[in-house]
Amino acid sequence: MDLRRLEYFEAVSRLKSFTRAAEELHVAQPSITASILKLEEELGVSLLQRSHRSVSLTGEGELFLERTKRILSDVQNLVNEMSDLGDKAKRVLRLAIPTSLGSWMFPVIFSHYASRYPNVGLQIYERGVQNIIDGIVAETFELGFIVLSEELPYFHTQPFSNGKLLVILPAQHPLSRLEVIPFQRLQQEKFILCAGGSYIRGKIMAECERHQFRPNILFTPLQVATTFNMVASGAGISFVLDDEIAIIKENPRIIMRPLQEPIEFQTGFIWAKDRYLSAVAREFIEFMQHNRSGR
Repeated sequence: MDLRRLEYFEAVSRLKSFTRAAEELHVAQPSITASILKLEEELGVSLLQRSHRSVSLTGEGELFLERTKRILSDVQNLVNEMSDLGDKAKRVLRLAIPTSLGSWMFPVIFSHYASRYPNVGLQIYERGVQNIIDGIVAETFELGFIVLSEELPYFHTQPFSNGKLLVILPAQHPLSRLEVIPFQRLQQEKFILCAGGSYIRGKIMAECERHQFRPNILFTPLQVATTFNMVASGAGISFVLDDEIAIIKENPRIIMRPLQEPIEFQTGFIWAKDRYLSAVAREFIEFMQHNRSGR
């Protein structure tokens, strides 16, 4: 059986279109049509139901697609594993990190890690958590580093660290006199929270709902640095993962305090369960674990 025919069938099934499959694979549409017809003839069953407007799977097609995906995944994993061997092995780290965690992690990667592994090509991306998950599924990234806040049944996870959310306040704020801050005391404050989809924003909005008040969100910045600068200027308060404090702890205009009822989190690495994890990615995880105390 020609492996190419399986690739064509998978693309047509996923995209529900011969035209879009041809565009994605950079192949002439008649070639794809002819290949799938030959595949059906070889198997003795109809895999696709064709109409002028769409393409759908037959019952046999659904079963065949499930097995096809497994075969193509196994082949790709084999190719990736073999590419890790020998003198011509590709040494590329494709890693995605959320903005909320990148502030301390990027300097470690581009200084300490890059110095130790100068032969590794770095492809490091700053994305939202859902974009990281989607990017790993699409194979844009091989490895992600996120806050492990939900069940991820299609991913392997490697926990990295545990922490708590901290409140960050202007240095002269009245609440800065407290050692720990009751969340209810924040009801009248102006909140500066990053854009929707961030872990911190989701946690804080849930905590506000639990305490039965709607936060007064003054501003929704796109960059973490903007948040810190606005807090330092006295515009409002915000929240930070305690993994990030290295970049603001020397700022005399910002005070950090824990919440009376801690909001805890765990960070970790994620990668697709059905894919081979490259030696570069495994080495990077080991490097970060050994350098954890450097934060």
